[in-house]
Amino acid sequence: MVRKILILGGTGCIGQRVAAAIAPLGAVTVTGRSGQTAKALQGTFLRLDLEDLAALEKAIANHDLVIHCAGPFHRRDGRVLQTCIYQGKNYIDVSDHRCLYQKLKPLTQAAREAGIIAVCNAGVFPGISNSMVRLGVEQLDEPHQIELYYGVAGSGGAGETVLTTTFLGLGEPFLVFQGGTWQAKQPYSKPTIIDFPAPIGKTTVYWFDVAETFTFAESFPVETVVTKFGSLPNFYNQLTRAMTLLPESLRQHPRIIQGLSKIGYGMTKLTDSFTGVGVAMRAIVSGIKDATPQQVTVDFVHEHTAIAAGLGVALVAELVLSEQINQPGLYPVEQIIPSDLFLAWARQHQLQLSWNIQPSEKN
Repeated sequence: MVRKILILGGTGCIGQRVAAAIAPLGAVTVTGRSGQTAKALQGTFLRLDLEDLAALEKAIANHDLVIHCAGPFHRRDGRVLQTCIYQGKNYIDVSDHRCLYQKLKPLTQAAREAGIIAVCNAGVFPGISNSMVRLGVEQLDEPHQIELYYGVAGSGGAGETVLTTTFLGLGEPFLVFQGGTWQAKQPYSKPTIIDFPAPIGKTTVYWFDVAETFTFAESFPVETVVTKFGSLPNFYNQLTRAMTLLPESLRQHPRIIQGLSKIGYGMTKLTDSFTGVGVAMRAIVSGIKDATPQQVTVDFVHEHTAIAAGLGVALVAELVLSEQINQPGLYPVEQIIPSDLFLAWARQHQLQLSWNIQPSEKN
């Protein structure tokens, strides 16, 4: 039987990559508010505005799996998942900020009772990054600290919406899990230089609020979670840091954010040609193994960030549709995807993923 897959926001840069990656899994319908780009898309196009609840309910009713790619997710609520629960349809989203997961978490029991699987934060980061950390955690007897670093070249092959999400994340201090307590951190502060695998290489990364910052503290018995992000070329980091110095009224003004996103996207179009649009991620998990301090390092690199995001969603979709994961409820990726299935998928797609464990002074 051909499975029917609905991609909300499927005409955006990430949505299109998701559609391409999951095309082999079933009959794909992509939605958007404009059909101007529909001819180039994988699958059937359906004009849909998420504010039209009746149309949303009808679209979901006709499909087996719903993939929510319609960001920015700071501005989304739980209506899509609520509709999926009511109609008994499985759900995946590509939300890249803790805010949507926090809004959806109260629906966990309802999802379980409806017998549906709802997976939040799929993609590359979050998504593949979550599975990298789970892999690292599972190598230790007592994991104590998680560090997760991301480096992205240029636009990453994404669009204005991803830049909008970045700027929205600079609006105010955010909470991080440090030493067993939640503490406030200023976005884009405390730079650290990470030497990622080629072609990303040395990149300056900064504190940044991503979905993993919140969910790792919930998913793993650790005392500290560090999440830092940086861009290439480095002047994008300087521009982003400058954004944090603006008055709060400007940092959170919709027109200011929209304007900066357009300007930033225009700049990346010029620089992508020489920086590329790749991504590198490094997860470092420190703790105890065989009564000694050990450190697990997991590296991932891909030449195209948006394509990697599409592949990360396809992994979750394939496991849901094939019923290789079948626990009803609501989960971030690291709580639902077993490491053996993640590693098998990485080998199947010949992804550049590596890991090692070595003695550490951290304990």
